[in-house]
Amino acid sequence: MKVNYGSCVPISTVDWHGHVSVVLFLRGCPFRCPYCQNHEILDSSDITHIQVLEGAIKKSKPFVSSVIFLGGEPLMQKQAVIHLAGFAKKNGLLVGVHTNGFYPLALDELIKEKLLDKAFIDIKAPLDDSDAYGRVIGCGTFLQVRADPADAVRRIRESVLLTLESGVELELRTTVFRGFMGDTDDVRKIATSILYLTGDRNVPYVLQQGLAENAALASMRGIRPFSREEMLGLASSAHESLDNVWIRTKERGNEKVNFEPV
Repeated sequence: MKVNYGSCVPISTVDWHGHVSVVLFLRGCPFRCPYCQNHEILDSSDITHIQVLEGAIKKSKPFVSSVIFLGGEPLMQKQAVIHLAGFAKKNGLLVGVHTNGFYPLALDELIKEKLLDKAFIDIKAPLDDSDAYGRVIGCGTFLQVRADPADAVRRIRESVLLTLESGVELELRTTVFRGFMGDTDDVRKIATSILYLTGDRNVPYVLQQGLAENAALASMRGIRPFSREEMLGLASSAHESLDNVWIRTKERGNEKVNFEPV
């Protein structure tokens, strides 16, 4: 089997909170988010035999507890992910997938085959606003985007619900950028749409500090990231609808936000 391979991080402590992981990046994505940090692996190809990726997993195995598939969008290459997830499981490792949620059938297959321990799903904009979603995934900005925004939102909602119903661990995350997607009102609307979809105030929701210096869209690269204090303020907006809110910053890493009065 062949795979369109991006790269590997042999040992990561930041991609799955509480676990040390080997991270495999796969090429390709149906979206072109203007802030994407991995845009260099979206359009090019490096067709590689899957045994190379198996070798990367085996090499890292003594030092890690999990494998994470990232991209791009890894579930574009469903058969490769299924094969490698099975290989990881046979080697006693947990399996996580970072996904934009556009491929619910692939996600469902992984879950039904008991090959997935955690899904990290990006919620890029409110799940009841296809126009906003279209803007964030690059519709009208990048010709490579063929996804219909309304269909994208439908698929992402389906991915969230099937993961919740399966009992597989789930993390929803939004990467926030000043002046693009991530002001107080944006975060409030996203959190409200998550609650409306799931009916669960305790679904884990992470606000990620967007770092734009390597953004796909050159005009975004000068955006100043939100400070940790600003991130805490955004978390308070999310807390109007959700209780299990985290922030992820360059300064402090992962922090669960305590909304109890001191």
